[in-house]
Amino acid sequence: MRKVDISQVKANFIKKLQDPEYFTSRILNKHLWPIQAEILKSVRDNTRTAVRSCHGIGKTFTAAMCILWFLYSHPKAIVLSTAPTWRQVEKLIWKEIRTAYREALIPLGGNLFPKSPELHLVYDEWYAAGLSTNEPDRFQGFHEEHILVVVDEAAGVNVEIFEAIEGILTSSGARLLLIGNPTSIGTPFYDAFTKPGFKTFHVSAFDTPNFTEANITPEDIANDTWQAKAVHTPYPRLITPEWVADRYKSWGEDSSPYQVRVMGNFPQQGEDTLIPLLWIELAMERWEDMTEGAPVRLGVDVAAYGSDKTVIAVRKGDKLSELRVYSQKNTRETAGLVQQTAREFGTEKISVDEIGIGRGVVDSLEEDGYDDVGVNVAEKSSDSERWHNLRAELWCKFRELLDPEKNNIGLPPDDELLAELASVKYKVDAKGAIQIEAKEDMKKRLGHSPDRADAVVLAFSNVEHEVFAVSGGDMYVNKYVK
Repeated sequence: MRKVDISQVKANFIKKLQDPEYFTSRILNKHLWPIQAEILKSVRDNTRTAVRSCHGIGKTFTAAMCILWFLYSHPKAIVLSTAPTWRQVEKLIWKEIRTAYREALIPLGGNLFPKSPELHLVYDEWYAAGLSTNEPDRFQGFHEEHILVVVDEAAGVNVEIFEAIEGILTSSGARLLLIGNPTSIGTPFYDAFTKPGFKTFHVSAFDTPNFTEANITPEDIANDTWQAKAVHTPYPRLITPEWVADRYKSWGEDSSPYQVRVMGNFPQQGEDTLIPLLWIELAMERWEDMTEGAPVRLGVDVAAYGSDKTVIAVRKGDKLSELRVYSQKNTRETAGLVQQTAREFGTEKISVDEIGIGRGVVDSLEEDGYDDVGVNVAEKSSDSERWHNLRAELWCKFRELLDPEKNNIGLPPDDELLAELASVKYKVDAKGAIQIEAKEDMKKRLGHSPDRADAVVLAFSNVEHEVFAVSGGDMYVNKYVK
C-alpha cells in the first residue's frame, strides 16, 4: 500500500484554499457564476477591487463568499464588513454568511456569534466582524498582515468612513472590496472607477446568466423579442428579463433608475436634477427598520380618468407608511376613499392637490365636515426670493428631508416612486427663485403623471393657513410650510 504523505496532502489543501472558487464550491457548496468568481480572484490578486453593477446580481452573496474565503484561507486574518445601514450589515450580508457557514460541506469551526455579526476563529486575533458606519473611529486600530475590508452598497458610505478604512490598509496583504449599485457620482465609490488604483468590474443585467445563457440583448428588450428566447430562468434569484422589460417600459431607457439598476451605469445627473438618486435609495433602504410615529398625515394627488392614478400617501411621523393607488375614480368616490383612509389611521391632517379635478374632491370633503384640506401649489411661497411658488417650496423642503446628512425620513421601496422622484427637474427663474418643472411637462417627458411623488410631497408638506410678516412689514395670508 502506498504511504500517504500527510504533510504533502496538507500543503496541497492549503494551496487549493488560495483558489476562492474551489473554496466556495468544494467547501461551502455554493455556486459562483463566472463574473462572481472573477471578482473573488481579483480580491486575491489585487489590493483594491471595485464592482459597480445592476440590481439583482447577487452582490451581497458575492461579498459574503469573499469574507468566508479570505477568513479561512489566511492565518490570523481580520475581515471587516460594512454598509450604509446597520440592517444591510446585520440582516443582509451576515445572513448570507450565517447560511453558508451552516450549510458548508466541511464543518468550518470557530465561534459564530448568534446575536451579533461576528465570527471568531481565535478571539481578538483571527476573526470577521460587521461594523456600522455611524462612527468612523470604529475603523481605527485594526492592523494585521492579512486584512480585508468589504464595503457593500459602497455608493452610500460617506467620505469619513473611507478615510478611516484607508488608515488600516497598510500591510502587504491588505485587501479592499467595494461593491454596489452606482447610485451617485462625486463619491469615493465613483472615484474608484475614474482614478487609478482599483481593479474594476462593470456588470449590467445583460452580463448576468439569465441573459447570457439565452443570448438576450438590449435590442431584444427594446424590440420585445426577449420572450422567445427566455424559455426558462436558470437563476431565479438573479435579475430577470421580465423585470428588465417591465422597467424599460415604465422607466424609459434613458432614465437614471434604468441606467443604474439595469445597465449598472452611474447616473448622468444634470445640474437641473432636484433630488439625487442616492438619497432616494437610502430613504427606501432605511424604511423597513423605521418605527411609525406622529403626526399622521395624508397627501392626496387626484387623477382624472385615463392612465393617471389617484394616490393617497399615508405618513406616520418620519415614515411614509404606504401608498394607496387607484384608477378610474370620480371625485365623490375619491373623497370616500380619502375619508375611509383617514378614519382607519386616525389622520390629523389631509392635504389634497386642489388644482383641476382635485377641486371637486376638496369640495366633497368640505361638505362632509373636513376643513382646510385643499392645497393650491400655484400660490405664492413663503419666500418669493427663494421659491417661485408653493410647488417649488414644497418640493425643495421635501428634498431637504431626504438629505442623509440632515434628516432620516423613510420611503417605501416602490420602483415607480423612485423613478418619479429621481426625474424631477428644476430651473432658476428670472428673479433668481427656484422653479420646479410643471406637472404637465413632466407628464410629457415621462409618459405619465408623477402621481406617487406629488402625493408623497403633500404628505410631508405640513401645509397650514397662517399670517406672517414679509419684508417691508406688509402682512398677508398665505399657505406656508413649517
